[in-house]
Amino acid sequence: MSGKPPFRTARFSERWKRSYVALSAERQRSCDTAVMALIKGEAAAGRRIKPIHPDKYYLEARVNKGDRIVFREEAGELLFIDVIGHDLIDRYGRKRG
Repeated sequence: MSGKPPFRTARFSERWKRSYVALSAERQRSCDTAVMALIKGEAAAGRRIKPIHPDKYYLEARVNKGDRIVFREEAGELLFIDVIGHDLIDRYGRKRG
């Protein structure tokens, strides 16, 4: 048995739920794959994870060519905030009160 924890706990914001439902079925499948990889702590080629500048409060994970997952890690738990187009990522550049 490996020393890696099996799954991280995850929560999904209301904004996430609204954004996810608006995605096409194909984009939802891509998003599902990315979310499960994050929860399981799996690395994947092309799924870059990086802080969103300038505040670096939120992280973004690449889902596909156009979509990004916005999330935070708090006390070992993943909080999925939103799934948006890459051109909208600046919305999360500053910490929200």
